[in-house]
Amino acid sequence: MLDVLGAEQAWEVPGAWLTAVRQRLHDWGQDQRSLRPLRPDAFAGFAKGTPAAVWFTHQVAPLLGGWIPVLHGDHADLGAVLTREFQRTTHQVGGAGHIVRVAATDWPLQVIAGAQGFREPGRRHALEVSRDVMALFLDAPPLARRAEALVTAFDRVLADRAAVHVHTTADYAGIVQFWRTSQHTSEARAVLPEVAGPNAVLKYSLNSLRDAHAKLLMTIPDEHAGDFAQLMAGMILAARLSNLPPGVAQILGPAAEDVEKAFASARTGFRPQAWLEANTEWLGRAVRHDQRAAARTWAAAATRVSVHLSGVLGDAAWPDPLIPDLGALFRLLDRDRRSDAPVEQAENSLSSAWGGGTPVAAKPTQLGPVDFTNDPLAELDSLVGLESVKDSVRKMVAEVKTNLRRQELGLPSHERARHMVFVGKPGTAKTTIARLLSRIYHQLGVLETGHVVEVDRSDLVGSSTGTTAPMTAQKFRDAIGGVLFVDEAYTLVPENSPGDFGLEAIATILKLMEDHRNECIVIVAGYHREMQRFMESNTGLASRFPKLLSFAEYDTNQLVAIFELQARYKGMAYSDDVLDVVRSIIPPSPRGHNFGNGRFIRNVLEEAISNQATRLSARDPDTLTEQHLRELLPEDVRPPMSMRAEDYLFQKPGT
Repeated sequence: MLDVLGAEQAWEVPGAWLTAVRQRLHDWGQDQRSLRPLRPDAFAGFAKGTPAAVWFTHQVAPLLGGWIPVLHGDHADLGAVLTREFQRTTHQVGGAGHIVRVAATDWPLQVIAGAQGFREPGRRHALEVSRDVMALFLDAPPLARRAEALVTAFDRVLADRAAVHVHTTADYAGIVQFWRTSQHTSEARAVLPEVAGPNAVLKYSLNSLRDAHAKLLMTIPDEHAGDFAQLMAGMILAARLSNLPPGVAQILGPAAEDVEKAFASARTGFRPQAWLEANTEWLGRAVRHDQRAAARTWAAAATRVSVHLSGVLGDAAWPDPLIPDLGALFRLLDRDRRSDAPVEQAENSLSSAWGGGTPVAAKPTQLGPVDFTNDPLAELDSLVGLESVKDSVRKMVAEVKTNLRRQELGLPSHERARHMVFVGKPGTAKTTIARLLSRIYHQLGVLETGHVVEVDRSDLVGSSTGTTAPMTAQKFRDAIGGVLFVDEAYTLVPENSPGDFGLEAIATILKLMEDHRNECIVIVAGYHREMQRFMESNTGLASRFPKLLSFAEYDTNQLVAIFELQARYKGMAYSDDVLDVVRSIIPPSPRGHNFGNGRFIRNVLEEAISNQATRLSARDPDTLTEQHLRELLPEDVRPPMSMRAEDYLFQKPGT
């Protein structure tokens, strides 16, 4: 499946089409007359001598999905899927994930750019190659409109002697100017806005968001969505900008004044996560009320504008743009596509995923426990959310593997200290990631045993003089060969307590880290602000802990997904009605400083299983089937009796 956000629907990628395209690429690879790369550095990751047509296919496959496309599904990384025969390191991104791609506005001309050093026949051949690659996608519905516009444009050039002369003799800047000013019809520019340049594509993105927002508001009114000016103010604040960018103001014209007023009004007390969740809920209601196309269009437009505001077009660093929860939207659309129920029933069952509508009976979902004992990376991928953390772990693994290969070849390695700082609220999987890292490093041969010793202040700090250092040293020795995980590490340096024994524990750990440099990994964890104070308490800490992983708080949709995942691991079955109740007992954002996140959900599930047992105990045991024992009902899900939901807002971390 290939789902392009903004397209009317997902495309089930047929095997026949994949086979035909791969065969065409194979033929190009065997053709000795094929255009070969001028700049080898541009072809990183491909086998030596890969034809430009193959490389270009890899580049254009995602970008034919739209300007700043969002792709989802098993074939989300379609370029890698098609060109895997030619890549030294093949990979595929897809499945439950979605990827956002951004490219230069002249991306359709990259083969032509690479052929600048050729004589006229070679430069003409670059034109023909570009046209032929675009034609590969004419039978791929979500990519066909843009592919057709480009094929038509290249055909127009090839049929015009003067245009061919420009492409075979002019410098590249002149060719780009030709395409931006005279090559496309108005219809083609509507499909390919980026070819007109950065200002044109920014205008296109803003106008498409304005139109999409107005249409969605007309069909699905929402008090939190506000008008276009309020939406833009929220996006600017979410992008962490201090004011309205001048380029955006120039395009908005008189409307910029309304945006500035909305920005000034919204900046006090603005909560990005609450803003994001409100937009996500709005999209969910749109899907539930048969407005999928409007929701897809709005989400695609919001994604584009978010990327613009995050600085991509200005060559600034690109932080993760705070856009609607596309993962939640795709999950909802996926469930809609997979449903075998009548349309009305499917819509009602979908509504429970977004906390609205009338609950209806649905077939329980069940999945037995999954065994990840020998594959910690697979277990990592199965965790809900934590995308930035997962990416950091993958980079660490790649770094270790590369250094091991350097050692095999007798080359100097470039290793850094592996000690880490984890920052985040309770229940955001910090301990889970520490355990997975220990197992991963053990499999790679970095750690001898791969076990984890979890400690806090009470395990390291004694009550009298002379007891702290021995206690700390013993715990460190217990962790040799694995990981020493220090939870709430900031409690070792209480505020306004300069003579506290915790400072001795820190000094002892630092010395042992040096003495056993490659035998143990130390991970210190806690809240963001408190851990910053901890790191500043000793001048040697920052240099000893070069890696920092930030664990974001889970939103409501992710907490529900965690409930689903944990229930499946426990072999339990549940319906959408059950998930609806789970959603209703999750405290709304903004949540308290000590909210338990995943720990809260684990307690909800355990309480539900206990309530199920109480319910079933009133029946004759001989009448209970496996389904009875697996199935959770909505009445089983209640805030834990041992601790009400609101109490979790104030509980001590680690309890």
